Amino acid sequence: MKKLLAGFMALAVFGLVFGAVAAYQGTPGPNPEVERSTAMAYAKGMGHGNSHMMAGEGTPYMGLGVKSANLTEVSVDPAEVTDYLAQVSVEEFTNNRGITVQKLVYDGDHVGKVVGDYDLTQLSVYAAYETSNGVKVFLAYDGDIVGFVFMR
Repeated sequence: MKKLLAGFMALAVFGLVFGAVAAYQGTPGPNPEVERSTAMAYAKGMGHGNSHMMAGEGTPYMGLGVKSANLTEVSVDPAEVTDYLAQVSVEEFTNNRGITVQKLVYDGDHVGKVVGDYDLTQLSVYAAYETSNGVKVFLAYDGDIVGFVFMR
């Protein structure tokens, strides 16, 4: 009986070892072609956090609900934007990262925001686009976009 039990144990161990070797041989190693195609997808703007860009196009989403390629850029008078900004009130707070955010309020409605502690009189017009909610004017400080305001 002991010999029979020892034979079954040896057979079971042999089966486990043989199965493990067979499974190991059937597992493919790293595939450089897959890794290269994934790297190219990320390079073209596809992947984590960049789903708003189409491969090879490079057209940003710009927070308007449609791609910027489908928007109509309009010209606005900078003096008119300055006058409008003089009429808005500012609700300022600091987010959990320590960044100042200024919500722009006109007649009780939130019409835009500025990220950073900027004086509204120092901001310039970067670009303006016609949207379904009015004209969205991007505001800049030293050539960098820092916020926007909707002019209805």
